[in-house]
Amino acid sequence: MSAVLETSGPYRRLLAEPVLRGLAVADICARLPQGMVTITLLLVAAAHASMATAGLVVACYTLGQAVTGPLRGRLADQHGLARVCRVCGGAYAVALACLVAGSLAGAPAGLLVTAGAAAGLAVPPLSPGMRSLWSAHAAAALRQAAFALDAAVFDLAYITGPVLASALAAGTAPAAAAGLLLALTGAAIFIIGPRSRPPAAGPVRARRPGLGPLNSAVLRRLLVTGALVNAALSATEVALIAYVRHHHALWASGPLLAEISAGSIIGSLLLGARTTHRRLPRLLACYSAGLAALTAAGLFPPLLAVAAPLAGLCLGPSLATLFGLASSAAPGGEGTEAQAWLNSVMNGGAAAGAALAAATASRPLLSLALAAVAAAAAAASSAFTGLG
Repeated sequence: MSAVLETSGPYRRLLAEPVLRGLAVADICARLPQGMVTITLLLVAAAHASMATAGLVVACYTLGQAVTGPLRGRLADQHGLARVCRVCGGAYAVALACLVAGSLAGAPAGLLVTAGAAAGLAVPPLSPGMRSLWSAHAAAALRQAAFALDAAVFDLAYITGPVLASALAAGTAPAAAAGLLLALTGAAIFIIGPRSRPPAAGPVRARRPGLGPLNSAVLRRLLVTGALVNAALSATEVALIAYVRHHHALWASGPLLAEISAGSIIGSLLLGARTTHRRLPRLLACYSAGLAALTAAGLFPPLLAVAAPLAGLCLGPSLATLFGLASSAAPGGEGTEAQAWLNSVMNGGAAAGAALAAATASRPLLSLALAAVAAAAAAASSAFTGLG
């Protein structure tokens, strides 16, 4: 990654500005906990409880996060991102501390699930907030590079985060992983403090009543596209795990998923900064073609190692472009809420994709084919945004 950043003009210009360098550091601190949180919650809850209880803790955390995401985004737009993150961060830390303490004390499953749900309800809106800050502070010529960098950091977090969390949990204690997660979240909130108000750039339009950013027809269409993209991604992950399990090679699931993420990172850095908004349908069509090639490679298992990174190559730039379009579609003063809506809807898409792949897990190649179909549907949907 460093070699690409050093030799790429847009990234050099992006990181040459002190404010944007600070945002890049905050982005890393904000994204790494996202890669850590699922396995951290599982290992903390399962320390003295069943895996069924631990899974329910994660499910309720995810549900809580999705339900309140738009509200937390709206509050951040109205009262300042840093202020809302500090308040939410305090509640988030208390909820996670209750989960850790309850697990160590062998508390009833209901208490653990409640603590997990409370943590999800209160998680600081750093994910949509970071994209809103990139949009506010990066010059127009560098904005796409900023979203591409954000997408690459996101993918990298989902490669390194689970490894880091599991290493801490196994080598020290599950509570150590939770402690690092909170420390990184706190660092991100601290760094964005001076940057949480956008630079002066003329008057900001007053918020519109009712649906807020959802009054934008373009944003509503982008939500459909985002849900389909995440459905394809989630279905791919479940299908690959089912495939390697079917072939008695479960050890290969981690490397294959890491290869898809690595391809996505490379695509983000090499293609994302050079992508115009009008290319989203073509990028998603290429993503669908990559998943179709991955499905075909499943007929001869050794080819999966070659097809996996190619399948992810257009995913990163597609997401970067999608987030950039959502930022452009949101009226002034509603950027964080718009990104929060996109996050919540994409989480719903991921749940649907995982359920669909699980229902066809006995035929994993069919699951992979359905993932390719979902990506193709996302490409078709994006063509109707008026920007394709």
